[in-house]
Amino acid sequence: MSLIHDIQAASIAQNSDIPTMLRMCKLLAARISHQEFAHWVDLELNGYPTVDELPDYRVVRADSYGTFVGAFQQAGKLQIPVSVLPKEIQEQYQNAYMGNSISAYTALIEGGKSGSVQEPWPVALAIHHASKLTPHMQCIAAWKEIPIGAVVRLMDSVKTRVLGFAIDLEREAPNAGELPIGSQPPLSPEKMTQIFNTNITGNVGNIANASSGFIQSSTVVVRQGEWQSLQARLFELGLTESDTLGLKEDLERALAASSDEERKTTAGTWIGRLAGKAASGATGVGIEVAATAVAKAVAAYFGLAGA
Repeated sequence: MSLIHDIQAASIAQNSDIPTMLRMCKLLAARISHQEFAHWVDLELNGYPTVDELPDYRVVRADSYGTFVGAFQQAGKLQIPVSVLPKEIQEQYQNAYMGNSISAYTALIEGGKSGSVQEPWPVALAIHHASKLTPHMQCIAAWKEIPIGAVVRLMDSVKTRVLGFAIDLEREAPNAGELPIGSQPPLSPEKMTQIFNTNITGNVGNIANASSGFIQSSTVVVRQGEWQSLQARLFELGLTESDTLGLKEDLERALAASSDEERKTTAGTWIGRLAGKAASGATGVGIEVAATAVAKAVAAYFGLAGA
């Protein structure tokens, strides 16, 4: 098989070796001369140096627990609300920041392990702040608990992003994975950025504005939170009801969430799925134009910048 097909197969396989899949992506990035993709692959393989650089799929909600002891009683595991902490660090302890290399997390789920992963609090923080929770006991240890399910979702998110990237790249440049290293990029920088943003970063604002000189006339105005107007616009772009199966539920769930990041992630996932179908549908437009049109419609539904 070609390199792109090997990557696609690895991203679909249930028990694939994700670090190996990413190393294949590193080779692909070198062959297509795409620095953004190469940089993302390196971060996934080696870990993210700072919390600020973490993508949203590597930040998850986490509960904290502690062990408490007293003169006449003890508790091996009590949940600790973050309200016992100073306000300036409460958010830090509401979330788990999964910044390690992808191989560190694949090791945690080998053999179908269940349960959770613990991330300890600093001892001084546990003693000084968590001990406020119980008047007759002192906290001697505290930790965040990250469900194994969150680690599995991280793995799936990386595989899904890689699969979408490989599919869109093959659609536009079928032989891209077989180019010699150092050759000219198979696509324009704008198209490569479009494919990367659609599938890897899920950056709706960038997607909706990436195509310079793009003009798309439409008789349908997509209104924020109005599914009927979005559906009508997608049908206008050549999509069918079967193409959008499950879209309404996902978008409504994300719209109800308070986080713009969740909305952008949901939007980015669906834009990647729908753009290719729109490109081959009744409109007959190219993938870049289709992705831009779909992105603008979804961004308008969410009321995001770039609509």
